[in-house]
Amino acid sequence: MSDATKAAGEQTPRDMLRSLALDGLMIALSIALTRFASYYVPIGGTPGARLGLGPLPIIFTGIALGPVHGLLVGMLSDVTGHILVPAGAYLWQLTVISAVYGVLPWVIVRLRRPKSTAGRIWLGVAISRLVLNVGWLPLVLHDVSGMPYVPGVVAQAALSVVLVPALAVLTMALMRVYERTRYGRGGVA
Repeated sequence: MSDATKAAGEQTPRDMLRSLALDGLMIALSIALTRFASYYVPIGGTPGARLGLGPLPIIFTGIALGPVHGLLVGMLSDVTGHILVPAGAYLWQLTVISAVYGVLPWVIVRLRRPKSTAGRIWLGVAISRLVLNVGWLPLVLHDVSGMPYVPGVVAQAALSVVLVPALAVLTMALMRVYERTRYGRGGVA
C-alpha cells in the first residue's frame, strides 16, 4: 500500500481483518456481559431494568473503530444474544437502541467539546445512557409490554448513577490500552 493511501486513512486488508476480529470479540463480550453478567431489577412485576456492563464493548468499539463498527457490534450483539439466550419476545426497538449505543458516544466524542478526551467520553456515555436508557427504553417497554412508564424512568435513572461512571471509566481504560497497542491509531485525541 502506498504512503498516500495510508495517509488518506484507508485500511489495509490486514487492518480490516484486525478490526473485524475486534468486532467479533466485542460482540461476544457484549453478549456475555448482557446475558450472563447482569442483574435484572423488577418493575411492575417484570424484569424492567438491567444492571450490567453490556453496552461497554459497543461504546468502546464505536469510539475506537468508528460509528459503522459500533452500529454493527450493537446490532449483532443484540440479535445474536437474543437468538442464543432469548429473554422474552424479540423487540426490534431494543436492537435499534443497542445499535445507537455504538454511534452516539462516537458523535459526542468527535464534537471536540470539552477539550479533554476523558470529558468527552464521560459526556458521550452520560448522554447516551440518558437518551437511550432513561428516555427511550422505558417508552418502548411501556408501549410494547405495558410496563409502567414512570417507574421505568425512575429505575433507569437510579441505575445511571452507578452505570455512567462505571461505563465511562472502563471505556477510558480500554481506550488507553487500545491506543498503547500499535493497532489504536490515535482514536479520539
